[in-house]
Amino acid sequence: MTTRPLAAASLLALGLAAAPVQAQQPAPERPPLNAPRDWSETLRTDVTALHAVIMDSHPGPYDTLNPEFRAKAEAGLAVALERAETASDAGGWWWALRAYVASFDDGHVQIGLYDPNGFPTRWPGFLTAYRGADQIVLTRDEADADTPPVGARLVDCDGVSADRLAADRIGAFRGRWFLESQHVLLGDWMFMNASNPWTPEMRACRFEADGQTRSWSLNWRSIGAEDLAAHRRKTSARGDYAYGLTTLDDGGVWFSAPSFNGNPGSEAHTALTPLMSEMKTRQAELRAAPYVVLDLRGNGGGSSHWSGLIAQALWGDDWMAAHSLPPIEAIEWRASDDNLAAIQSYFDEWTAAGESAERIGWAREIVDGMTAARAAGQPYWRNDADPEPAGTDRPAPMQMMRGPVYVLTDSGCGSACLDAVDLWKAAGAIQIGRETSADTVYMDVRNNDLPSGLAEIAIPMKVWRGRQRGNNEPQRPARQFDGDMTDTAALQAWIRTLKTGT
Repeated sequence: MTTRPLAAASLLALGLAAAPVQAQQPAPERPPLNAPRDWSETLRTDVTALHAVIMDSHPGPYDTLNPEFRAKAEAGLAVALERAETASDAGGWWWALRAYVASFDDGHVQIGLYDPNGFPTRWPGFLTAYRGADQIVLTRDEADADTPPVGARLVDCDGVSADRLAADRIGAFRGRWFLESQHVLLGDWMFMNASNPWTPEMRACRFEADGQTRSWSLNWRSIGAEDLAAHRRKTSARGDYAYGLTTLDDGGVWFSAPSFNGNPGSEAHTALTPLMSEMKTRQAELRAAPYVVLDLRGNGGGSSHWSGLIAQALWGDDWMAAHSLPPIEAIEWRASDDNLAAIQSYFDEWTAAGESAERIGWAREIVDGMTAARAAGQPYWRNDADPEPAGTDRPAPMQMMRGPVYVLTDSGCGSACLDAVDLWKAAGAIQIGRETSADTVYMDVRNNDLPSGLAEIAIPMKVWRGRQRGNNEPQRPARQFDGDMTDTAALQAWIRTLKTGT
């Protein structure tokens, strides 16, 4: 058997972002989040169903290289069922489910709330976020003089250290708290409480400012969605990035791709398709440029198809063949009935839409493999990589790029964005910016509604064997930018110093 190229194998790595185009249908009517119900029973039913889907269709329960998976799943279920005994409102239901999902420490195990309004939020009049290793006050209610000043560093609250607080109040409900990216992206949740009964509101906290440490009593109160959004913009590490291919005034070329969404109806697909043609047209300019920046800020993944096309335009097929990543050993697909139905749906829709033969063939091969595994009572269908062909004496390919290629990453880079960094660094690109997010070797998600109809879950269907980048391992930059990652002008000025050495 043969493993499909990465561009095909990762098409579904971010779930909905790479799902096939479907006919527009009215959204199903969802029960309102604020409707009266027995929240204890709702939590018990939903988490039991979620656990059942994990055990039935996730690759982890049979993964001999992850022997702790089953115990972790059972422990997370036990905590959620214990919380169900006292859950009395929607917040108790939601955050208990979030904690169970977070316990897997896997960005591809996801849960999403259907109600767009979410939960009412309380705050003590200020928000902190990570700046380096510290939680710093970045925004406050200026009308409330009894709040710590902007720039103050959190020391502890109610006798609990800032690090322990963050792990308990944020990491326990978001997962992967060992990653810098989680701190950067989610650190401002320290002093927000969106109806989470499992994180009691702190009474008093100590902050250090101007060399002095002082205790502040906290006055928790409600904050409206618009006001909260305005304050969170001051703490956010995310920016508003546009697609583009721009020649800078020093001759450097800046390519920006804030998403790799592979859905033909998406904004990314609409923007990237002509940009790929433009890169081919301007290939000579790109290769002669003093430097090229591949800007992946804001890019959370999608389809690896795009990164392969970009690599071809810059370095060419011969160079990429000589500098390709080591092939993975195999892909093992969890052969469940529901996973089989999900891939069958892709095959049917892609066939009806006249998608590429490669894409359709990829789905057909998986359907056939899963079907055979199910018939044999096997938990996996294993798709082994073909042996590498015997080497032949060929001239070393020529480096087509005159100047360095910089890959600019931020903390949100995950999934197919990580695949791009893997691929381009193997070709010789230099990663700059900030450490990326990370993903596990569990890939290709599908979605399920929970019995309550209030939330949707996503779980991976396959596991990669022998990936060069380790499980939950981020990509770290060769040169780190310590300023504001959303400030493009500052980044461009900094990158010029990398090239000149000043």
